[in-house]
Amino acid sequence: MRSRTTAAIRTVRTAAIVAFSTVGAGCYRYTPIDTPAQPSLGADVRVVLTDAGAVALAPLIGNRVALVDGQLVAVADTSVTVSVTGTTDRLGVETTWRGEQVAIPRPMVDGFQRRTLDRGKSYTVGGIAAGLVAVVGIGFTIAGDGGGGKGGQGGTPK
Repeated sequence: MRSRTTAAIRTVRTAAIVAFSTVGAGCYRYTPIDTPAQPSLGADVRVVLTDAGAVALAPLIGNRVALVDGQLVAVADTSVTVSVTGTTDRLGVETTWRGEQVAIPRPMVDGFQRRTLDRGKSYTVGGIAAGLVAVVGIGFTIAGDGGGGKGGQGGTPK
């Protein structure tokens, strides 16, 4: 009977790990950066491309890409260099990158956005995750460990 209790504990522990990993990842959103302000080096940014920029950069980053996400590596008067972690095309299709650096000429940049933690969404996801862990734990408590009496005494009574 102990194995069922151990299995229940492992299941609840796994559910907790998955739930809190999801919460740890957080929910992020991108907010515009004021035009005069420049993002700092190393910042997680989203570069919004102009239509002409999307066409000109297509051989480097893919067709119809509208957004380039990544870390800002270098800033110059003529271009910005981004260690790209992902792109989003005009249809909303996202592509994951592995940090390849891409120099984007300034005239092809329509704007910058900053990645920020969306506290409201993160708290909501956290509450849901905690609730799921509680439900799994309560479910195992109600179900019990499967023991129904003393083991090894089957058969008819004497």
